[in-house]
Amino acid sequence: MLQNTKNIKYTAVLPNEYVLELKELAAKKFIPSVNFGIRLAVENFISESKSELYQKQMEAAAKDKQFIKRTLETQEAYANADSEVGGQW
Repeated sequence: MLQNTKNIKYTAVLPNEYVLELKELAAKKFIPSVNFGIRLAVENFISESKSELYQKQMEAAAKDKQFIKRTLETQEAYANADSEVGGQW
């Protein structure tokens, strides 16, 4: 979770059942608070959405012949880089 970031208050409407479930999890000390559960859910949603978007972008790039050409040329240009530093980073 983000640490030391500026927070803003934002009003959102959630289904009653979700709030009740979050309150129950907080009461059982599974999560520190309802707010924490909401923040964690948003963080997970953003992370999963970005991963899905990246996957779609890579699928599109894989169909782009120029992208593949540039990638292979770059890979070839750095093929000997490891041997130049003794194979260690």
